[in-house]
Amino acid sequence: MSDLKRQVKIKTGIVKRLRKELAMYEKEKVQNDKRVEDMRASGADTYDVRQAERVADESAMMIPDCKVRFEAAFLDLKNLADAEKENEEIRDTEEFKLALEALEVQ
Repeated sequence: MSDLKRQVKIKTGIVKRLRKELAMYEKEKVQNDKRVEDMRASGADTYDVRQAERVADESAMMIPDCKVRFEAAFLDLKNLADAEKENEEIRDTEEFKLALEALEVQ
């Protein structure tokens, strides 16, 4: 596999993984917020509610970091795809087509 194909494949994998990770953190935040609200509504012990809030806050803190990493990886892949779209060696490969698909799914 040429170095360029390998680079495209790696960057595509990073974008896909970070997209999934970001979605997972956002889903986890909603679940944790609901859990805290349910605990408050049921009159759970204050200590347990605070612990659940800490867990929810930790999940929420991961979202901005993950977004920054995703946007950087997305931009990196986009720049590579734009720079190599005229390159006949890579343009018709499966790796390049998958990279373009990953860029379109945003």
